[in-house]
Amino acid sequence: MADISSPDKGADRARVADFWSAYCEASKLPENTPYQVWYFGDGPELAHELVELVLFGPKRATAGLGWIADARPETAAVPSGYSVVTEFDGAPRAVIRTTQLERRKFCDVDAAFAWDEGEGDRTLGDWKRGHWQFFSRECKSLGQTMSDDAEVALERFELLYPFEQALNPVDCGPRVLQGYVPGGLAQSCALQTSYYARHHNFGVTFEAGRMHDIGAFLSRYNPSQDGIWLLVDDGAVQGSIVIDGGGSPDDAQVRWFVVSDRLRTRGLGDRLLSEALKFCSTRFARVHLRTFAGLEAARRLYERHAFVLTDEQPTTAWGPTVLEQRFERIFAHVGPDD
Repeated sequence: MADISSPDKGADRARVADFWSAYCEASKLPENTPYQVWYFGDGPELAHELVELVLFGPKRATAGLGWIADARPETAAVPSGYSVVTEFDGAPRAVIRTTQLERRKFCDVDAAFAWDEGEGDRTLGDWKRGHWQFFSRECKSLGQTMSDDAEVALERFELLYPFEQALNPVDCGPRVLQGYVPGGLAQSCALQTSYYARHHNFGVTFEAGRMHDIGAFLSRYNPSQDGIWLLVDDGAVQGSIVIDGGGSPDDAQVRWFVVSDRLRTRGLGDRLLSEALKFCSTRFARVHLRTFAGLEAARRLYERHAFVLTDEQPTTAWGPTVLEQRFERIFAHVGPDD
C-alpha cells in the first residue's frame, strides 16, 4: 500500500471526500467517521490491477512490509478501520473495512492468506514470488535488504462500497458484510419467510409483519446503536442477523437471524451471532431475542452463547399458534476491554 501521490492532490481530496460522503449518506454512517486513503502497489498499472481485483474479483486481503507500515502510519491499517482505495492518480474506487490484522515473518505467511489475496493463481508459491519482487523494491527504497525473516503486515478486509460490487458473485466463499447494503434485509426477509412457510406453515401474517418491522427499523437505523450483518455468497444474501438497539439504552434485541438451507450446518450461524454479541458487549447491559418452541438447533446455539429462557407464552402473532419464547443474555462487562 502507498499514500496518494498525484499532481493535483487538492482535487484528489475533493473527489475522495465526495466519494466518502456518498457512502456515508447511503449507509447512514456518520460522515466524520475516520478513514484512510491509499492505493495498492507502487505504480499506476499495479494500483489499477489490484483495485479491479477488489471490485470485480476475489481480492479480500493485502500485505505490506512492516517497515513501510511503521514509516507511514497515516496509511497503516487499524482494527475495524475504514479506507478509501484509489487509483494511482487519486481517483476513488472503493470503500473497504479492515476485518483482521496480524504480522508474520515473510517465511511464515500461509496458503490461506495467499488465497484470500486473490492475486495470480492464488497459490502460496505464486504469492511468495510476486511479493518477494515487490517487497525487494520497497526494501531498496528504504536502504533495507529483503529476507525471509522480514516482518509482513497482513490485512484482511471486506468491500463495502460501491454496493453493486460489494455483493458481486466472485469466488470469495461465504463472507460477512457489516452495515447497510441496499436490498440486503429484503433478501433476508425472503429467506426467512420461505423457510418458515415450508417448515412451519407460516404465511402472509408472518411475512407482512417481517416486512413492516424491517421498514420501521431501517427508517430509524443508526449505526452507532444498531448492527446489520449479512452473510453473502455467490452474489446473494444467504443469511443475516440484526441488533436493534433503538428500544432501550440498556437492552438490545436480536432480530432477523437466519442462514439459508444451502449454508446451514457450516458454523456460519455461530459466526453471525458471535459478531452481533461482540457489538452488543460494548454498548448494552443485556440483549434478548424472541423465537418459538421447537427450534432445538437454534436453542442450543443460543444457550452456548449464554442466553437463558426468561419467558414463554402462546401467541398467534406469527400466524399459526406457537409457544413464543424470550431468551436473554446479560453482559458482565459493558464497554471496551482494558
